[in-house]
Amino acid sequence: MEIQIDLDRCLPEQNWLEAERRLMAAVPPTLRERVHASLVNPRIGGRGLRSLLALLATETRPLPKQLPPELIRVYLNDDEAEPLYDCATCGLPLPVRFARRFGHESAPEHVYFTMCPHCGGPVGRFAYWSARSWTDINVTPATA
Repeated sequence: MEIQIDLDRCLPEQNWLEAERRLMAAVPPTLRERVHASLVNPRIGGRGLRSLLALLATETRPLPKQLPPELIRVYLNDDEAEPLYDCATCGLPLPVRFARRFGHESAPEHVYFTMCPHCGGPVGRFAYWSARSWTDINVTPATA
């Protein structure tokens, strides 16, 4: 059986390379080697870091010049942590660990940051996009 891939729907490689460059530049120097190893070797974890990289490649959201070390350590120490919360103020994706899902929506099992470790802003699920207006994100809402 041959697998067909619609290359027009795939992200350009340039998006991924730029996202990886931005992420690695923002990781504290003392953690870069571990982060790189986690990104390229799924056997040692890194699912949350790869999810963060995918967010950076697909969404136009800001990233601080330097990520807080405690943020990176969460991804390195908890294989179940994923960037499913974000800061309403600066847009930084933040890790949470969700319980195994039962039903449509599950509650987080562990919220690592109740305030943004970068700017101190409020955090939550979709907090960054919820705090933006349609004009802020250059999207025109569909009209009936």
